[in-house]
Amino acid sequence: MKNITRIVSVMIVALFLNSCSESLSDININPDKSPTANPQQVLTTSMATIGYVVDGQYNHDSFLWGQYWTWGPGVAISNVERYIGEAADYDNEWIRLYANALADLKFVSNSSSKAHAGIAKILMAHTFQGIVDHWGDVPFSEALNGELSDGSNFAPSFDDDAAIYPQLVTMVDDGMAEIASSTETVGGEDLMYGGDLDAWVRFGNSLKLRILLRMSDVNDVSQQVTDLMANGTFIESSSDMAAIPFAGNVGNENPMFARMEAGVKNFYIASNTSLDYLIDHSDPRVNAFYAPAKNSNSLVGILQGSIDEEPFTNSVADYSQMTAICYAADNPVILMSDWEVWFLRAEAALKFGGDDAAAFTNAVQASFDYLGVAPGTYITDLNYAGGSSAQKLDNIAIQKWISMNGLQEDEGWIETRRFDTPSNPLFSQNIFATPFVSVLAPNVHPSIWFYSSNELSLNPNAASQHSITDKVFWDK
Repeated sequence: MKNITRIVSVMIVALFLNSCSESLSDININPDKSPTANPQQVLTTSMATIGYVVDGQYNHDSFLWGQYWTWGPGVAISNVERYIGEAADYDNEWIRLYANALADLKFVSNSSSKAHAGIAKILMAHTFQGIVDHWGDVPFSEALNGELSDGSNFAPSFDDDAAIYPQLVTMVDDGMAEIASSTETVGGEDLMYGGDLDAWVRFGNSLKLRILLRMSDVNDVSQQVTDLMANGTFIESSSDMAAIPFAGNVGNENPMFARMEAGVKNFYIASNTSLDYLIDHSDPRVNAFYAPAKNSNSLVGILQGSIDEEPFTNSVADYSQMTAICYAADNPVILMSDWEVWFLRAEAALKFGGDDAAAFTNAVQASFDYLGVAPGTYITDLNYAGGSSAQKLDNIAIQKWISMNGLQEDEGWIETRRFDTPSNPLFSQNIFATPFVSVLAPNVHPSIWFYSSNELSLNPNAASQHSITDKVFWDK
């Protein structure tokens, strides 16, 4: 028995001495974070996160304010429909964008692989643009510096949104320059283009055009746009689109579909704002966006935010919902579409010179092509070429809003804010409806998101909370 005790004691001492010989750096390792992650793995992860935020959060939170869909029967009407918001509503988006997507992209942007670094910089510009477009002033120059080597700054100051935007152009240019000088091969880790670096340059130029035009009413970007239009290659067809695919099986479903089906299922229905506009203007795309109500086989929507005024015995089957084109498990998440880029090119040509009519026609045709609908005489009946500059810009705004229905709802909402001019029929004729239960004044709509409650409570250098009707710098 004494021998056994002695042996056990020796083993304990040996284990203790062995453990003391290890450094803290050997022991203090996060088991959930690989210390050997490579740029390929992290790039894939960042793209998946971006896809989730863009469709599962941006688009999901914007289809109501863009007035494509509205609250349906079966649940109590939401605060979002009333234009009521709280800071905590946006915690998840803020965390996913900064702590996940951007942190991962920064890691990849510092890679020795110029191809991967260039892709990361383009995606960082895209992500930061989305953040500015939703929140205005945000952490930028001091953001993502939590590592010891970066200064361990966990309380970044907020940069002026107008100062951030020009730096995004530089970020895109840097990304495309990295790609142009790269010799590396990119493969399946690139969920969007499968390693086609020429496609990334087309996306980069298209994104750059979006950034420049969005600030074109505030900054003089005429020379930059002119040079870009003369020398750049752009997304021009559906095969060029910047999109993240989803297979549709469990674990690989479209983020909006997965989010909505995981809860009380899809109870959203057609908003009369968009449905009536399509019907009133004999738009052949209406049946591609909205399915007939199951109980009547007719297109039936309701006034934005007025479900509580409908008969309480009604069910979702009494109304039109979105088609599979707009809502399905295997739908891709579109970051930039060919129709969006053609609309941007039409706007650029209208403002700075070029064939805006041809670009406008290509934009509307691209929307019809993606939906699988024949336009008939619809495009020519718009008589775009016969309008004044102001009428042409209104035509671009309205057609852009229509084309984003169920596909890029967030971009649709963003652009309604930028194009809400006194001459735009959506607003001058009150087509863009005041929700029945809005807490805002008639014809007043939200124009910015609240800052994350987590950021405001944990960051002593955070900006003050703003009103839901405050504006991003380009929203004049």
